[in-house]
Amino acid sequence: YLAEQESLSRHVAVKVLRPETIARGGAVERFTREARAAAALIHGNIVQIHEVGCIDDIHFIVQEYVAGPSLRSWLEHRGPLNAMQALTVLGDVGSALTRAAQQGVVHRDIKPENLLLTRDGEVKVADFGLARIHEQDLSLTQDGTTLGTPLYMSPEQAEGRDVDTRSDLYSLGATVYHLLSGRPPFGGSTTAAVAMAHIRDELVPIASLRPDLPESLTSIVSILLSKQVDQRYQNASEFVQDVETVVMSVAGGARRGDSPLAWDGDLDQWVSGGGEAATTEMRSTQGASLPNVQQGTFPHARTQAMRAATTRLQMALQDENTIAHTRRRFWMVTALAVGAATGLGFLVGRQRPLFSEPARRRIRPRSSP
Repeated sequence: YLAEQESLSRHVAVKVLRPETIARGGAVERFTREARAAAALIHGNIVQIHEVGCIDDIHFIVQEYVAGPSLRSWLEHRGPLNAMQALTVLGDVGSALTRAAQQGVVHRDIKPENLLLTRDGEVKVADFGLARIHEQDLSLTQDGTTLGTPLYMSPEQAEGRDVDTRSDLYSLGATVYHLLSGRPPFGGSTTAAVAMAHIRDELVPIASLRPDLPESLTSIVSILLSKQVDQRYQNASEFVQDVETVVMSVAGGARRGDSPLAWDGDLDQWVSGGGEAATTEMRSTQGASLPNVQQGTFPHARTQAMRAATTRLQMALQDENTIAHTRRRFWMVTALAVGAATGLGFLVGRQRPLFSEPARRRIRPRSSP
């Protein structure tokens, strides 16, 4: 949900655990673990966690609100990325993964929907909901170690083996491959088929699909998508250094100024004309076990709908309060009037008669004409 933190006058995103999810074993523990894992990752390319709590049995996380599209929405509305845009994604996400690795956290679900853009073109990694903290009680991973999205899942993750930052780097490679070519690196008719393709199928080189890209960039993507863990970058820091070297080369020796992913214009551009793809993405977001306004397509349309619904609710509540207040005043005035009348009657009853007995005797009725 989009909400306002009144103390700081800022918008925040609120993630709430669904009541039906709470009934599952370990759901609350996993929800709390997500908050703790993400809250420890203070970094400009990571969506920040502000608060975690529970009110009236409602478990929630308050986090940074990114008022921009996901890279999935960018791809659908603006098409594949160019070289500098792809390098920006690689550098920003690589920097975020470097910070996560320092804290012993593996994201395990890097994909276009979880990469959000600020208006300035800064990429922020969202949803550490599947994060796994090293040396923590693994009994909470009851759903298995293959949690993640098969289209971008590393071979070792698909096989249920232990994963580390190198698995996230593979998922980043699969994500950028999709953003450059317009299609994921592997497909299949079922989830299992996609997972097996990551393990067994030969990758179509990105260079054959995008011959316009510099070889240095396609080489990085190929290394990221190596099926063998020891053939990839062994840590995120090493990877980021290579990306920066390529950036300098592609940019002609000058460091970049404004981000090539910066955008402007009407926010509605990210949801208008999106067609069935945008609708499907919105549905998948709403059906997620841990709903997040930031997951999936750009939330502006839902934000506007929520604001309109909130306004209607506030007006209804205001009308209801007005009616209730009017009723309370009516009954209060009535009660006061009844009380006053009763009190007056009591006082009158205790007063002496208006005319004394001798005075009554002196009064004679007039005779009829």
